[in-house]
Amino acid sequence: MKLKFTALLAVLILLPAVLFALPVVVTWEWLLEDPEVTTFRFQVDAEDPAGWITVDSTVTSYTERGLDGTLDHTLYLQQSYDGINFSESTRSVAEAFDTPEVEVVAQAAPEPVVAPAPVQEAPKPVAVAPMAPKAIKASRFYTTLGINLGYNYQRELFNAAYDNNNIKTGIALEFHNIVSFGKVFGLGVDLDLDYTPYLGGTSTYEDLLADLVKFKFDGISTYFGDLEHSFTASPAVMLNVEGKRLSLSLGAGGFFTYSLDDTFLASGDAYRYGVFAKAGIAYRVTDHFRLGVNAKYGHDLDGFKNGGHRFGDASLVLGFVL
Repeated sequence: MKLKFTALLAVLILLPAVLFALPVVVTWEWLLEDPEVTTFRFQVDAEDPAGWITVDSTVTSYTERGLDGTLDHTLYLQQSYDGINFSESTRSVAEAFDTPEVEVVAQAAPEPVVAPAPVQEAPKPVAVAPMAPKAIKASRFYTTLGINLGYNYQRELFNAAYDNNNIKTGIALEFHNIVSFGKVFGLGVDLDLDYTPYLGGTSTYEDLLADLVKFKFDGISTYFGDLEHSFTASPAVMLNVEGKRLSLSLGAGGFFTYSLDDTFLASGDAYRYGVFAKAGIAYRVTDHFRLGVNAKYGHDLDGFKNGGHRFGDASLVLGFVL
């Protein structure tokens, strides 16, 4: 009877130490092999899109406390050149500790039961340092489709019948970083397709705005009757400078304008063409929405021999990343 009691008591004392998980601290370390890498992100035991921990490239280790030492634990590590496009994950596994077996030896004669020594905390394992994943040279190319809402100013009138100040709207299609170089630079192409209703006759947009402010709507039909409708295509080659959220574009291009007005130009032509310089700045509000401002300064070539007609315009661009 004493022999059975001694064996049972030993099992009751030692079994909890075997069954309950030992909390451990695991540290993972990795190397920064590519100096162009700016950002790492990682998480433990998952690749949840919302669960990444993002750090800059100066951080090359991570410690997680309170992990279950009886289980394997995996660190998923990715790296990026721009903080937006990340490589595939590399994995490093911290293996579980082997659970020691408990043997209960029955003695022939009863002996005093000696309390077992306290279970010592398991040593802190350090996962084998993974090589930094070779980030895929992810293309920084992307396309945006936007809506232009803008103002056009004719410094010299190409037609004395029109007002200097005009409004415009249209579509902006932008191809960013078709060719990339360096960490943030690229070459792209912009294409603006704009509609500009020029006010002719004695009407001006200043008068129209004043009437609207005063809630005078009697003459609105006159304004609409004086509108001359023109459509412009403006392709440009752009230097793109991309940050994580902010981007800058500088470039130059040409334009071609066609009007539905037979007296669009004094020469009787219904079109005009020329060159322009363009600058733009945009902020990526979300991964799929950008808010930007573009400005152009241009010169007509069809009237260049007569001194040309210079113009400037500015547009608010609501862009969607495709």
